[in-house]
Amino acid sequence: MKAAIFKEIEKPLSIENVKEPEIEQGEILLKVLASGLCHGDLHIIFGDWKTDVDVKTPIILGHEIIGQVMNDGKNVKKGDNVLVYNAFGCNECKYCKRGYPQYCDKVKILGVHENGGFAEYVKVPSEDNLVKVSGNPIDLAPLADAGLTAYSSVKDIEEGSNVALLGTGAVSMIALQILKLKNTKTTVVGRNYFKLSKMLELGADKVIVVKNNYSEDLSSKIGREKFDYIIDYVGSNETLKDVLWMIDRMGELRIVGEFGGEFTVPEQLMVLRGLRIKGVLYGTKKDLEELVKIFNEKKIKTLAVPYKLDEINMAIDDLLNERIIGRAVIIP
Repeated sequence: MKAAIFKEIEKPLSIENVKEPEIEQGEILLKVLASGLCHGDLHIIFGDWKTDVDVKTPIILGHEIIGQVMNDGKNVKKGDNVLVYNAFGCNECKYCKRGYPQYCDKVKILGVHENGGFAEYVKVPSEDNLVKVSGNPIDLAPLADAGLTAYSSVKDIEEGSNVALLGTGAVSMIALQILKLKNTKTTVVGRNYFKLSKMLELGADKVIVVKNNYSEDLSSKIGREKFDYIIDYVGSNETLKDVLWMIDRMGELRIVGEFGGEFTVPEQLMVLRGLRIKGVLYGTKKDLEELVKIFNEKKIKTLAVPYKLDEINMAIDDLLNERIIGRAVIIP
């Protein structure tokens, strides 16, 4: 089969013919229909996470997967189209039992710890992590990670809340659409004019163009306004700096992006305003199932931008240089 192989940090992926996966009892073989390209893939390719995430090379990346089932299981049959809920835990620890395998100490992610979706076929350890879907695979693929993370990041935000989104990537764009279903007031902050224009098209009440740095530009534009929630889809030093000062009493900062940021938390500010800080990693399988229902009702768009597998290094360059408005999706 054809696959894109990650061999060395800061080097292009190598398009090669490799052996198809061999499955054992209980495993499912998928013919990959599409696989989204995530900033997480870029973090791995460029070595940003080398001290935090154990990625053994050579490996096939791609963790946002939709595929066609090639062998019968108990609940899926050959020919079914499925999204992969890509957090395979031990099923025994307290996190797995509560439905959060992404926090399991032994979690395995296809495309990170084992071969993933930038190939013609992928092996799935358990059919329990598959969600049946129907429709255009290119549009469906981003639901498996970008959509799920977006849904998880906003799912319990109250109707009518005042929310600021930092960043204009695919996750933020999908999150905005879900927030608008809750009649929230939404401000989007970012540097890319074209992406901010798309955010207005998707329903943002206001966009703020960052010309210097996030905290200063945001603070100068909102005046005395405060937000109930600020959701940071970047997670850099720049986006996190002084952000807590712009959150209203009993408000919450949610951090989704993983660009290595650090920030100092003023203890008195936290106490006197009753502020909360929450990290958001992925979502639950139930979240994914609920998200698929919303998508099927045509309430959100995934904004997929297709590339062929042979074009994956072009897609990586386009994502790195912010030329993609939406989610790059790789098609074998």
